[in-house]
Amino acid sequence: MSFQRGARPDNECSEMISERSDMKKDYVLITPVHNEERFIEQLIKSVIAQTVPPQNWIIVDDASTDKTSEIIKRYASLYNFITYFRGLREYKTTYYSRRTRVVLDGYEKIKSRKFDFLGVLDADITIDPTYYEIILHEFDRDPKLGIAAGIYLYEVDGHLQEVVMDQLCTPGSNHVFRRECYEEIGGYIPLKYGGDDSLADIMARMRGWKTWSFRQYAVIQRRSVGTRDRKSILEARLRQGLMEYGVATQPLFMLAKSLRRVFLEKPYFIGSLARLAGFMYGYLLREKRQIPPEVIRYVRREQIRRLFSYITNTNRTERS
Repeated sequence: MSFQRGARPDNECSEMISERSDMKKDYVLITPVHNEERFIEQLIKSVIAQTVPPQNWIIVDDASTDKTSEIIKRYASLYNFITYFRGLREYKTTYYSRRTRVVLDGYEKIKSRKFDFLGVLDADITIDPTYYEIILHEFDRDPKLGIAAGIYLYEVDGHLQEVVMDQLCTPGSNHVFRRECYEEIGGYIPLKYGGDDSLADIMARMRGWKTWSFRQYAVIQRRSVGTRDRKSILEARLRQGLMEYGVATQPLFMLAKSLRRVFLEKPYFIGSLARLAGFMYGYLLREKRQIPPEVIRYVRREQIRRLFSYITNTNRTERS
């Protein structure tokens, strides 16, 4: 069963991909894990099934205490492109910052190898067999595309629900970077409240790259966004508001974004209030942001421009 919304290439697209023998297909994957025995095997099976497999896949274990390492090692002994690496868990950082550092550790292990694209893939994701083939095809079509991803769906009461997001934003759970773009922006920056994926998008666009989430290519996220470590969905919305503060979201843009989600994102209304409350709490904390001043100036100019475009109905959400 295909769970993606039209994600499999149609006949014309499949022929285009197969005919392009010169299409760059050299990519590597990094997956950070910590106590993911519930999801990791399903992820591994979906990567093994890829029509275009990765050159290498490094799975960085952040000191799991369950059976995660046993599962990974079993598959690593069968597939030589899978590499298991165990790190030391740092308890002094937040989960979001720690996850980013684990990914950066993985990149240090793999950066000396020759590859054209870098994928970052969370352990609770399941992907269609053609996912990387078609994402690489999108990079092949547009040399200025720096970061790409499919949208993601998550399970709510037994049904798949799309996460509300702007197509300029690419989810870090299934990121794919053009290597040149990743290295030009300096990779991820660990942030206390998360948002390293949003920051990567911002810094890429700041340097002239395009970022895009393709709605026709979806992945399944088995855990509701932000609910790791048994957080409730409202706690997740509060944290997302803090994250928006951390990446310097412009206040009017934040208000418009929250209002747009009132009846689009569960829990309706109260979820948007929680997100706004988290954002305002960030101001009350008066914490210094962890991003460069020039990035703050850029993102606020960009958001004011986008807000004006929405108001005047000139934004068609198309990749230009």
